[in-house]
Amino acid sequence: MKILQLVNRIPFPLNDGGNIGVHYYTEGFLEAGIELSMLAMNTTRHWIDIEKLPALYSKLAYFKAVKVDNRIKPVDALLNLFKKSSYNIDRFISRAYEQELIQLLQNNDYDVVQLEGLYLVPYIETIRKYSKAKITIRQHNIEFRIWERLTEQAKNPLKKAYLNLLTNRLKAYEIDHKNDYDLVLTISKEDDNFFKALGQTSPTFLHPFGIKMTDIPFSPASEQPLSLYHIGAMDWLPNQESVNWLLRNVMPLVIEKMPDVKLYLAGRNMPQHYFQEQNKNIVVLGEVPDAQAFERDKSILVVPLLSGGGIRIKIFQAMAMGKTIVTTSIGVEGIEVENGKEVFVADNAAGFAEKIIEITKHPQLIRSTGSAARLLIEQKYNRQILIKELLDKYKELINKQ
Repeated sequence: MKILQLVNRIPFPLNDGGNIGVHYYTEGFLEAGIELSMLAMNTTRHWIDIEKLPALYSKLAYFKAVKVDNRIKPVDALLNLFKKSSYNIDRFISRAYEQELIQLLQNNDYDVVQLEGLYLVPYIETIRKYSKAKITIRQHNIEFRIWERLTEQAKNPLKKAYLNLLTNRLKAYEIDHKNDYDLVLTISKEDDNFFKALGQTSPTFLHPFGIKMTDIPFSPASEQPLSLYHIGAMDWLPNQESVNWLLRNVMPLVIEKMPDVKLYLAGRNMPQHYFQEQNKNIVVLGEVPDAQAFERDKSILVVPLLSGGGIRIKIFQAMAMGKTIVTTSIGVEGIEVENGKEVFVADNAAGFAEKIIEITKHPQLIRSTGSAARLLIEQKYNRQILIKELLDKYKELINKQ
């Protein structure tokens, strides 16, 4: 089987959920013996030196990274106000990328072209014109729902109005193109049901994120003193929103009861103002070279997500490591967990703080919840099994007349 994977940024380094999610398929397909090619955007916002990519990329049948300037430009953003298109989408439309895609499609007979998210949808018309390949899309998130939640949280009236405009245009685009695919890969039942409720008739295949268990050691870190941590791409607005809420609403309540507690904040593109929040309780590291190494000796992952869609990959990885996780209902959407067994869930600041304090007072919970979390991942989210199921679905799709 020949698969072409289209990505709107090079999925490396593996230091955030977006990159890890794409890498999961790249590595999984290669391990399954698929002849896999990748056409990537090397964007100005997430620029990568391709000379530093790992050996995995040499195993691809073809790899090309096309420079795409997707910076948010004030003049372009202003002019877009007078258009009807989505500025979020427009920033990923590139003539150079399209030309490379055309050349690839003309020179290869792909069975499947897999789009890694909504921002590759502008290229569907080109794919249909130059290839008979089946087009599938992996829906990382329901993009406009993220922006709806961000708009709801905005306090500044002007910012709220602008976010609302971006949201409505992105929503219109996402809904207008809901049936452009031969197969939609949804990563949670909630997302699957949501798209169908919008009138999506394209066939769907529920395919959650999976973990390669041999790559992740069990490391619950129950030794005292217990520490809190948050890791995630800090140029993603829902993560900024989460950390702001954590610092302003939750940590003061925790510190009042636990004056020596430490919270470690890590993630690429950390805005400078977070470093100014550092004190004896808050340690801001920014981007770390090895996420697993950073997490290994930390005890409690806090994911106070207030907006977003899809599945939180950092929660999957932490569960595989046996970490204790405190999150919100949004944080566990699409993950079949039980509150108090594999994770702890709270949706307001007082409840979130209480969960953290309860765990630190009863450190035996670190070992019991961590073991339950890893067992769940082993049983339901094994990558090797999930990739095989997807490839079987692709074979069925290809053979369908």
